[in-house]
Amino acid sequence: MTETTMAPSELGVRLFTRPPADFDPLTADQRELLVHGFPARPDQDSQRPLYTQWKRRVSRKHTRIEPVFVRNTDKVHGPMRGPSSELDLLGAARAKPADATSTNWSGTAVFAPAGDSFKWVEGEWTVADPSDPNGGKSSYYSSSWVGIDGWGSPDVLQAGTESSLVNGTKRVYAWWEWYPDFEIAISNFPVSAGDTMFCLICATSATTASIWLANDSTDQSVSFAITAPSGTTLRGNCAEWIVETPSVGGSPTTLPDYGVVYFDDAQALANTAGWVGGNTGTPITLVNSGGTALSTPTVKATDLLKLTYNDV
Repeated sequence: MTETTMAPSELGVRLFTRPPADFDPLTADQRELLVHGFPARPDQDSQRPLYTQWKRRVSRKHTRIEPVFVRNTDKVHGPMRGPSSELDLLGAARAKPADATSTNWSGTAVFAPAGDSFKWVEGEWTVADPSDPNGGKSSYYSSSWVGIDGWGSPDVLQAGTESSLVNGTKRVYAWWEWYPDFEIAISNFPVSAGDTMFCLICATSATTASIWLANDSTDQSVSFAITAPSGTTLRGNCAEWIVETPSVGGSPTTLPDYGVVYFDDAQALANTAGWVGGNTGTPITLVNSGGTALSTPTVKATDLLKLTYNDV
């Protein structure tokens, strides 16, 4: 894998000013929140569920880390592939949520109503602990992430964690990507299997967004603003919560035995429709080339999803 440490400016990234020790996001004005990399305060009356979640998250004390970015030009995550990604089936999924299958995604996706678009997605998950289902020395890759777009659109704005076995060596780290660009790992942000992660992505325009990643197990976080790759714009047609097998060296990869991954607080915000529970949409089962299910979603609540590895 080709890995290159890059300055934020080389990636179109803007870092936020570290907040002072006595900074209180609950009383700060909107300008101060944005300067220090906090999501804007939702309206307490018209966006009450969103405000309650915002208050809970920003009240938690995290140590802010200034991220170091490593561009992995051999790895991409990207759009949903497989049977249900076909345009004729996409129309059916929009009209009536139903089980879908994919060769690289497992999880759930919600679609914005016609003429509307998603601008905010968030979720919490436990970082997977990968193991070799065959007991050998092969390489296996899995990523857990939240994102906007990628089913019926050529772009994907996403951030999450990687849990892989590469030639028998376990690799766990945080990353982000605005496809069709490559994966950007955050090399100095400590993440371990079993940690509880939270991610919030807020699209501030069709070509800009802010990302807030927090490790609730270590009380550390990163926050930064990004710019879309040249020629790419956010569609906002869907939001998703996914366990994925990425592509490495231009080829699909194989899923490790990740056990179980839960996505909690799976919610998205649309411009007109407002707040949407992640599991009110379409469940997606990851299948192999023969159609055998490898990773299966189970909806537990409107904002709670269980993903299970299937030993085949």
